[in-house]
Amino acid sequence: MTKKGPRGANFNQRQKPGFSDGLGEKFLRLLMVTVFIAAIYGADFIYKQIDTPLSRIMVGGEFKHLEEEELANLVNAEIDGGFLSMNLNQLRQELQSHPWIHQVSVRREWPSTLKVEVLEEVPIARWGQQGFLNRLGDQLELPENSNLESLPVLEADFGSTQDMIKQYQLVSELLIPTSLKLTELQRDAVGAWQIQTAPGIRLVLGRDNVVEKIRRLVIVWKSGLDLQIGNIASIDLRYPNGLAVSWKDDALASEDQDQASKNYSAA
Repeated sequence: MTKKGPRGANFNQRQKPGFSDGLGEKFLRLLMVTVFIAAIYGADFIYKQIDTPLSRIMVGGEFKHLEEEELANLVNAEIDGGFLSMNLNQLRQELQSHPWIHQVSVRREWPSTLKVEVLEEVPIARWGQQGFLNRLGDQLELPENSNLESLPVLEADFGSTQDMIKQYQLVSELLIPTSLKLTELQRDAVGAWQIQTAPGIRLVLGRDNVVEKIRRLVIVWKSGLDLQIGNIASIDLRYPNGLAVSWKDDALASEDQDQASKNYSAA
């Protein structure tokens, strides 16, 4: 028996695309390109509308050595764009390179304001006879520093600036009950500490147990040694359970002073 072939269209044969199908595909591609170009131009138009020139610059902070007008001039000199195009990181870096500026915060405020918050450097001690240190122990090179001559002097042949500033802050606090103001703190090559105070009294502390030695001084000081403040040249605190007082050459050698020149016991 002869088999009859299937009637109708042959599904194994590919149909050629018609003219309308090719036209629709080209139109779709053209439409996508048009939308893409329109989006680019639209975004550029919106960006230009938002990127208006900065009309207001606000500089804030608490200043002792800096002037707001000076800071405003520094900011104006670095303005290189509009509200959006202004490079805030570059401005921040430029301002922080100023020797009297510790930290800067810069932000935009719609529609055309730039706000700059400045934290001024606060030197709390001199580092030798030239440099300065802030509360973190960072070294500062400050211009026009003649008004900082009254700051205490820190000198060290051993240890870091961070170690020195921490010790200065600790010792200054411990000396508060004695009314002795630290004016100079020294650490020699073997790590031994010496302190010069505002009344001209030198404290010799040695290397170890500095906190305990100063606490011992406070006890003896409140016990009557403070009455001799004008006659004392130095106090040696390197003893395990006491201290020794050296008197000034012109101090009157009374009986009480003779007794006081011996080793004091804090027991």
